Amino acid sequence: MNPVTKVRTDSRVPECDIRRTGLLPEHVTAFRRQGVLAVRGLLTQEELADVQQAGKTLIDRAWSTRSMDDTVWTLEPHLPGAAPVRIEYVVDKARPIAMLAGHPLLLQIMEQLVGPNLIPTWDSMVFKTPAGAPRLAWHRDAGLYADAVGVTGAGRVIDAGIYLDPAPEDNCVWCIPESNYWDDERIRTTADRLNASEWDTTGAVPAVMRPGDVLLHNILTLHGAPAVVGKQRRVVYFEFRPAEVEWQLGPHTEDYVGLKQQVLRSCVRMRAAESRFRGEEPFDYRPAHSLRHWARKPELATFRVPHEEYWRW
Repeated sequence: MNPVTKVRTDSRVPECDIRRTGLLPEHVTAFRRQGVLAVRGLLTQEELADVQQAGKTLIDRAWSTRSMDDTVWTLEPHLPGAAPVRIEYVVDKARPIAMLAGHPLLLQIMEQLVGPNLIPTWDSMVFKTPAGAPRLAWHRDAGLYADAVGVTGAGRVIDAGIYLDPAPEDNCVWCIPESNYWDDERIRTTADRLNASEWDTTGAVPAVMRPGDVLLHNILTLHGAPAVVGKQRRVVYFEFRPAEVEWQLGPHTEDYVGLKQQVLRSCVRMRAAESRFRGEEPFDYRPAHSLRHWARKPELATFRVPHEEYWRW
């Protein structure tokens, strides 16, 4: 195989150099099978710096306010040793992250993997500050759709983690390749065994990442991360799902689909209006006409669409 297009699947997660080769069929195949793919070099240095600053601002605000609004802490914020580890709805909280959500190359990748009816569902920033963070226990992000196993197993519900900091082997996510096809019993048994000790990586491979890279993982892929103190790792996460599956099966209601399509379209327009992005071709969002549910809806006043207001399950 040509070394430019070779997909690594040995002791690391499979990867592709997105600006050099694009997303090739062998990358798609590797992702479908392994349940994970490292996309190298998505962000330019200028955009990375903007998103890094936005991330810093959000984390500094969490520390200063000690608020639990949209923020997850290791302990109650007022307790000694408490540290923030996750902030929700970051597209609504920072313009650089909203423009990142409209990144044409990222959305083209998602279109290839999720399909043309993709919608964004979750957006958050997960991070470890130098104050430290506990181990991320071995887990998968969600269960199977009861009537659509192929949608999740084959990788059409995807978390895209955009890395703002280096993630070396001692401070990165580890994944178990092909665990996206395991049944629930095997997942439970394996997770219980691995979680019985402080940090066990049996059968797993490290997802070593650089700033500006994106780690794609199937929501069914078993993964975890070690506890760390004194190191920073900030990751902006966007989850994508097929609109037709969300419309028919959930977990959100039908109204949610149109609202998140509006969010996506607004982020694409916002990015296109920014002077430094005028040289790039905006993403052309073209879901099936029967699934264009943003029509005849008022302009959004916010990009924050609370999950709990639209649960179907």
